[in-house]
Amino acid sequence: MTKPTFITLGPSGTCHENAVRHYLEFQGIASFELELVTDLLAAVVEVRERPNTFLVQCSAHVQVHLVTERYHEDVFVIDTFIYPTKELALLVRRDVSEPKSLGIVSATRGYLDLTPWHTIVDEPSKPVVAAHLLEGRYDAGLTHVHHADEHPDLLRLEAYYGAVDTTWVVYGPYKRFDGAVIGQRAPELFDEQARPAVRPAVPRQPERAPQPTARPRSASARPQPAPAQPEPSVS
Repeated sequence: MTKPTFITLGPSGTCHENAVRHYLEFQGIASFELELVTDLLAAVVEVRERPNTFLVQCSAHVQVHLVTERYHEDVFVIDTFIYPTKELALLVRRDVSEPKSLGIVSATRGYLDLTPWHTIVDEPSKPVVAAHLLEGRYDAGLTHVHHADEHPDLLRLEAYYGAVDTTWVVYGPYKRFDGAVIGQRAPELFDEQARPAVRPAVPRQPERAPQPTARPRSASARPQPAPAQPEPSVS
């Protein structure tokens, strides 16, 4: 029996890889091949051409409609699931006091206001953003929080977004839908009394940007001490 192959967005360390591994654990699939690619649209043909091959894509990915449509007669949505992203944040290089250039993945543009940025560089994945940020290709990047923890001397946390719940689409080479809704029956989600209460995660606090160091003033410009006041006489 051929082990199933799952294709998702790379390189190693992406939210896609993290979600797929947890999904396969949930499904009880211990023996599998995992392929990490940089172009999901180019890779979806593998689902059609190679036996027992599947592709997993986040619903926020900018090409999700194209992947769904490209081979719609041969490749089908066979499952979806909910799983959060890895913890996300806006990280800034510590040697930059006023960041002007930003590295970002298109699917994460909704997290922050882009108007203040002079230069915006689109990248294929968040690990690439982190790598290029550490290289100094731009001043700031929206990527995973753990990069700031791993490089505290180089990066600081400017804004924390956390692990955001999202949906994932699983594509396969056969049609699963047969006319009836496929999903988890959970009417309690729409009942205020029965709805489960889940505490949101406590957000991490951003670090303050370093203030420019003031130049020492010349001796002539330094303030002179005030003349001593005579002590009041005691009568």
